[in-house]
Amino acid sequence: MIAHKHQRDHDLGMLILTAQAHYSQARWWVLAAAWAFGKHRIVRHLGREGRIAFWRGAPYLLSFREIA
Repeated sequence: MIAHKHQRDHDLGMLILTAQAHYSQARWWVLAAAWAFGKHRIVRHLGREGRIAFWRGAPYLLSFREIA
């Protein structure tokens, strides 16, 4: 059980890092298209909540905030 939880936590962390890398390298119109037309997913990780948009097979981290 602990190994499974650790693997899921690791996978979420990698998704957030990948989405942030795509966000920082994308042009403004790609980010606008991801926000408007992408499939959105809300993830919770280490006391924070992030919104990731998937557009054309790539994730983009739109927001990442602390949970109160």
